[in-house]
Amino acid sequence: MPLSESPFPNPFLGFIFSLSKVLLFPSYWFVDRLLSSVVVTSVERSCCPLRLLRLLVGVPVFLLLFLISLPIGIFGLLFWAPLHHIRRPFCYQNRSQTHTPPEKITESEGSFVFISANLCLLPDGLARFSNLRHTQHRAATIGGLLDAVQSSCSPQTVKCADSPSVVGTNEIITRIETDKEKTELPGEISLVFPKDADFICLQEAFDGRASSSLRRSLAPSFPHIIYDVGPSGPYKCGFRFFNSGLFLASRHPPLAAKFYCYPNARGEDSLAAKGLLCVKVQVGMTQEQERIVGYINCTHLHAPEG
Repeated sequence: MPLSESPFPNPFLGFIFSLSKVLLFPSYWFVDRLLSSVVVTSVERSCCPLRLLRLLVGVPVFLLLFLISLPIGIFGLLFWAPLHHIRRPFCYQNRSQTHTPPEKITESEGSFVFISANLCLLPDGLARFSNLRHTQHRAATIGGLLDAVQSSCSPQTVKCADSPSVVGTNEIITRIETDKEKTELPGEISLVFPKDADFICLQEAFDGRASSSLRRSLAPSFPHIIYDVGPSGPYKCGFRFFNSGLFLASRHPPLAAKFYCYPNARGEDSLAAKGLLCVKVQVGMTQEQERIVGYINCTHLHAPEG
């Protein structure tokens, strides 16, 4: 049985959850803008007049707007938080009706290409603590670049030019020879990005709007996307402000998925529902028309200082 797209057992709960997010968004956005006015990146430090203007104008304006929106935000929070106990800990986007299915393997052996990346797509105010800004622009750019590369290898094509080695010999720009006593394998740095990826596993796609931008960009090449992974809201004596940040895009249909939340988070990690996403996907059929399945585990580990 294929996965259902809605994370709720009935449409009414899904509507209430969506409405609660709409009510929460103004407060969320004003706090994000408030932090963006206070926290500066290394690029912005050189422009003192702009920094001063943002502090003198941006801070009081966004603080006032946040206080005005707070009653509506609290009302939305009263619905949003408890619904996470009912909600399935991930969402699923299926656009396979408009796609040509990828070529399925019919033998016992097959090769697959995986892409994994940590994007740090936090809300803009928090991303600035990592010296990054313009989260929405970065998400749109990353999604556009990924889609442009993957679209160049259509599903009807058996293999791309560089497959299965992905990186051609002529395209290697640097080869780092390491100490042979430590390892016999040289390192390679290439400008070429894998064109025929089967799966994209992303971490730190925390921001909802950034995740939505990635889904729009990747949908033409990856019809199956699992996103918004992990439960937010109250947990034990604390509160999780973010989900796990995991994001999985696949050319192959998922048959089942489960999320295991790490129970002993400490420090800043306790603010997010980090864990392990396990997905079962169908990658082919045998000659006897039996499914050939694979299993993908996606996680994000981070060790805070101290």
